[in-house]
Amino acid sequence: MLRSMYMVEIALYGAIAPLGLLLLSSVWAYPAYLEEVVKWLILKNYSDSNGKSWIAGMLLGTTFGLSEWMLYFTNAWTSGNYEAMLIRLFLTVPMHAITGLIIGARINRKGEVVVVVLAMVFHFLFNYLVGLML
Repeated sequence: MLRSMYMVEIALYGAIAPLGLLLLSSVWAYPAYLEEVVKWLILKNYSDSNGKSWIAGMLLGTTFGLSEWMLYFTNAWTSGNYEAMLIRLFLTVPMHAITGLIIGARINRKGEVVVVVLAMVFHFLFNYLVGLML
């Protein structure tokens, strides 16, 4: 079972990771790929052997999504785009939780890389569809 201290560390990594990725997203056209690889690498470091890594993945994804939403919030607030802020709040956080859960469920198992690629595709499609809405 994952110890509670590891869960705190995972939550902190999830909250801090979007800030670091913000710098990379200015030079990389598709940040969804980077985000899922970062989640995978964090979970790879904190995975356990008894199949409870999906919990850590969901926690990581949720804190990652909340932190990313705060970045959207500040941008939307200053530009006055409140509709985008609300859409991102109610859709981005659950999407990141789902991709974290998907990656965490298969971490250190056969097919792990395929699942990470699946999470990337899901994230890319999500960004595309939300972009159409806004």
